[in-house]
Amino acid sequence: MQIGIIGAGGMAAYHAKGFTLAGAEVVGIADPNKPRSEAFAATHAIPATYRTLKEMKTQHPNLDAVSIVTPNKFHASLTIEALQMGLHVYCEK
Repeated sequence: MQIGIIGAGGMAAYHAKGFTLAGAEVVGIADPNKPRSEAFAATHAIPATYRTLKEMKTQHPNLDAVSIVTPNKFHASLTIEALQMGLHVYCEK
């Protein structure tokens, strides 16, 4: 299973670790803060960074799911966007 993480904040580390331990491949992290996503990717051995979900999906057409780890106010719009792309969504709340 190919997973993308949206949001490179503190909780994202738990998601990256959990998916990896479960046997999923974390293929990218999307966050509008490029330095933060690059630092996160380097720390967690994630091969690619993106600014948006759309950019990640374009580069990974076989992406199976995303884990939304952003502030709560962005959950609904990102979940709807991901579902419209045909992705499975993991979202706390």
